[in-house]
Amino acid sequence: MKVVTVVPKSLAKPTLGTLLEQTERRLRGTSTTFLRRRSRRWTHVKYPGWITWDVSRSGVLSVQVQSKKLEEEWKLLQAFVGYLDRHLGAEIDSISILYF
Repeated sequence: MKVVTVVPKSLAKPTLGTLLEQTERRLRGTSTTFLRRRSRRWTHVKYPGWITWDVSRSGVLSVQVQSKKLEEEWKLLQAFVGYLDRHLGAEIDSISILYF
């Protein structure tokens, strides 16, 4: 499991979690690689596993990346960080990854 911490550039609304949900809705049904399974839980169309997240009161996005195949977890992590960069890069100050 990997834990990704995403710090926003500003604490203004909307939060990074809200922006993630809006982006998923906008891309839904087209060529998106992440599918919403339930609130704050996504899966990737190609890589087995899931991504769950929560937003703290301070606006920091905390994401857990878990794969069904441990040796392929890096692919899911890489896909999610790329997704963040492409769609929310202008709103992000820093990203850190903790390895467990």
